[in-house]
Amino acid sequence: MVTVKSSQKIFTDAEVVGLTGICLDHLHNFARSRHLGFLDRAAEAAGKQADQWLFTLSDLMVLVTLFPKCTH
Repeated sequence: MVTVKSSQKIFTDAEVVGLTGICLDHLHNFARSRHLGFLDRAAEAAGKQADQWLFTLSDLMVLVTLFPKCTH
């Protein structure tokens, strides 16, 4: 069970890691394979590498349901 503010619509990868207990590497790999989340396009437009993943509330619920917490 994950509790978030009803007003929060977008979550960073760091927030998702804290809420779900999934490590960052597993989160990125799982999100990439299931087409969840999206990269911060603003960074790419500014000429910087986009290393910030953003997730919607729907993405967060899918992650919580399908992926167990990391134990390492």
